[in-house]
Amino acid sequence: MLWILLAAQLSGLSSSHPTDIRGLFSYNDFPAYLSHTGEMSRTVYTRTTIRDDGTLQDCAVEISSGDPKLDAYTCALIVKRGKFVAGRAGDGTALYTVLRFPVNWTITSSISSREEMLRPIIPDLELSVDRLPKGAKKLVDLTLENEVDDKGRIVACGELPPFRADQRQRFPELVPLACQNAVKTLSLRPPRDRNGAPTRSIQTTTVRFAIKR
Repeated sequence: MLWILLAAQLSGLSSSHPTDIRGLFSYNDFPAYLSHTGEMSRTVYTRTTIRDDGTLQDCAVEISSGDPKLDAYTCALIVKRGKFVAGRAGDGTALYTVLRFPVNWTITSSISSREEMLRPIIPDLELSVDRLPKGAKKLVDLTLENEVDDKGRIVACGELPPFRADQRQRFPELVPLACQNAVKTLSLRPPRDRNGAPTRSIQTTTVRFAIKR
């Protein structure tokens, strides 16, 4: 069985999202050369940069799967299928946008739980808590959409809603805590504009909540 997994309070972000990388992949995309390898799991951590006019700047790999061919293939699908628009700051200004999502390619003979699928993915920030909201298991990942200045500091934060299939795993009560800690803890790499200078941006990050062991 194939799993393709895409593994993000202050206010001020626009509700206009650039594109949803998570909707670009299907089971039919699994590379043929990997289909005969038996059980396996490889994750490509992608970084897609969109200019403030909505054109694609590039898709790069932040952390390799260890398979350069799979890395290039994953970005090629994003470039080919993505229909991009610029993200916007709270005041409506169009900004560069950086979409950072892990794409996990897995072949397994057993049905994994959601927690088992998420656990190998490396989040940007992990928070330990005594308990999680009703309906959550032992682990919850939130994808945040952040406004970031040209120094890489988060100046506004909100939640990028879960993908359609994950709506039952939405826990808005965790967003303020996730944003508070992301603002204090994370420093993000700003994209560079047409002149090569660091610039303001909208960037996605992933915050994981896990029950204390």
